[in-house]
Amino acid sequence: MKTLFYSLLMTLFLVACGEKNVTQAQSAVEKTKELVVVAPWEITSLDLSKSGYLFQRMQLVETLVEVLPDGTLIGGLAESWQNNQDGTVWTFMLRPDVKFHNGSMLTAEDVVKSLTVALTKPTVLKSALIEHIIALDDKTVQITLGKGLIAFPAYLTHSTAGILSQTSFDSKNKIHQIIGTGPYQVVNIEAPQKIEQVAFADYWGEKAKIKQVSYLANSRSETRTLLVQSNPNYLVFNLDPASTQRLLQDPNLQVQSQSIARTIQYKVNGQHPLFSDIRIRQLLSQAIDRKGIAESVLRIQNGMAEELFPNAFADWRLGVENQQPNFGQIKADLIALGFTEDAQGMLQKAGKPFKFTLKTYSDRPELPIIATALQNQWRQIGVDVNVSISNFSDIPAGHQDGSLEMALYGRNYGMIPDPMGVLLADFSPNGGDWGVMNWQSESLNQALNTLQMTTDKAKQRDLKQEIAKIIYTERPITPIVFYQQNIAASKNLQGLSIDPFERNFALNKLSWAQY
Repeated sequence: MKTLFYSLLMTLFLVACGEKNVTQAQSAVEKTKELVVVAPWEITSLDLSKSGYLFQRMQLVETLVEVLPDGTLIGGLAESWQNNQDGTVWTFMLRPDVKFHNGSMLTAEDVVKSLTVALTKPTVLKSALIEHIIALDDKTVQITLGKGLIAFPAYLTHSTAGILSQTSFDSKNKIHQIIGTGPYQVVNIEAPQKIEQVAFADYWGEKAKIKQVSYLANSRSETRTLLVQSNPNYLVFNLDPASTQRLLQDPNLQVQSQSIARTIQYKVNGQHPLFSDIRIRQLLSQAIDRKGIAESVLRIQNGMAEELFPNAFADWRLGVENQQPNFGQIKADLIALGFTEDAQGMLQKAGKPFKFTLKTYSDRPELPIIATALQNQWRQIGVDVNVSISNFSDIPAGHQDGSLEMALYGRNYGMIPDPMGVLLADFSPNGGDWGVMNWQSESLNQALNTLQMTTDKAKQRDLKQEIAKIIYTERPITPIVFYQQNIAASKNLQGLSIDPFERNFALNKLSWAQY
């Protein structure tokens, strides 16, 4: 029944793309084993500013610039690029042989359309201060910036900079269909949970070997674990440590773990009476047993994050050593700031308890566990924390309406292969939904602005160190541990890998051992 239904869907879809392809596509579906990718992220919209990261990971949509696992930038839809001396004008030469999934050729006008629309939405591109995007000819795009930005090509690797056919947009520039250039093309999207896709025969690069792939959103790590154990067609992402350990014992499965450019951290409302004092922010950080959380919760070695940036960004690292908390001394330091103990040993000041709400979400299964660990550790210094496990969207909503006190979340500093893009968004003068809240540093802003236009490598490193030191000292955002991605699949699935920048599932490189 499922095969019949899928074949009907395939026929209806491909007739629109050309009757000639229908027989070949149906034959591929019948002969190829389907792969089902399962991860916790729901499809919230066709808009690339909301779900573009998922369309990029599933290789439906591509960007002008791509990234190797070591962070090296390479040509994507742009074959090459060049810039003027001060880094304000960038010219991108498109590949000559790229087709969209509807059969039309990629043109400069498609790129201009996609990027122009992207700039009207939430995107790291905004921090690049783009002023003009024009087509110089059919295969050449020129982008002019308001000021020099030497790292600009890295911004174009972000999912919100994905390139769609102009026919993907309606008359109001709303995306009504995903017509990209990737090795896979959409057959059906059933938000918020499912994507069905097939290999694109005319893909310009390495063609997909597995012809039929589906995506399924499932928020529970335990369920994803059961799925991969019960069906050899499943590839599952974001497994919690307990599930990972369990799957390692299964002789039919392969489990991979990889450190990625993501930090588990918390942000505070800088105007909150408890968090406006830098000394309190520092003492809360000192009371965190990062080693215990890394080893006992995430079950990884050397995952402690005293600094915001993981090892992949060496120039941003201060080399701060992990310190185990001295709860008694930290509590004494808080008492020296004017707090007193009640009968239960909890702190208060002027009759008000040292109490706040920490919000987090369960999409990443380790976050509620880490939140509970923080709650227990801070209780030892007399701080009462209410842990609220809510929806992913509640954190930006609380930031916007000012109700947020503290939020625990995972932040991807590898959204582009240079953390500058995220920093400019997260530490902007107005703050950011996933960045600082009611906190600013003029010194940090000046250093970020100077870094954007600096070409000298030694000066770049000095500025990066200055920025990292301000964040470490001020603690408007406090890191806890560095993240490790865990995935599992049948041993029959060949070519499995993890992208440390979380941009690409590399589905086109996968194959089944029996085929």
